[in-house]
Amino acid sequence: MNKFIKDTYLAIFNFIIPAIPFHNIRRFLYKILGLKLGGNTTILRKVFFYDPQKIKIGKNCAINDNVVLDGRGKLEIGNNVNISPYVKIYTADHAVNSSEFTYNEDTVIIKDYAWISTNSLILPGVTIGEGAVVAAGSVVTKNVDDFAIVGGVPAKKIGERNKQLDYKPDFKKYWH
Repeated sequence: MNKFIKDTYLAIFNFIIPAIPFHNIRRFLYKILGLKLGGNTTILRKVFFYDPQKIKIGKNCAINDNVVLDGRGKLEIGNNVNISPYVKIYTADHAVNSSEFTYNEDTVIIKDYAWISTNSLILPGVTIGEGAVVAAGSVVTKNVDDFAIVGGVPAKKIGERNKQLDYKPDFKKYWH
């Protein structure tokens, strides 16, 4: 894809579609433009995408407002996942000790029933386990075990979550 077409594509994803105040219309447009989006998943407004064609979001998920989703290295989000406002998930970075500022990409996987709380940051190469919770404001640099609760900078295990989960986040707002 040449640079003009790619820039236009990303502008549509990041500036035109988010301006539409109707969830069902936004969802339809995201899907026809290549976002892999499961049934009954909500994407609120002002979500910013990098390489959306390499992002897969499962069914019954809630992606809240002001979230950054990075698909450059590939992003896979399972089913029944809640991503709270102001979360940033990155799949690309630069090698800090590289004299050439080497660019790296790595997959991020968020498994079913995970909850990524407000203002958290997930870095490239991380897997968030099934049912895991990332506490507000955390910076996740390493994999999180299934049903673990992590928090802090860098995030460390602070608890264990109930393993009997059976919910479907549904944050649809018709004007948002």
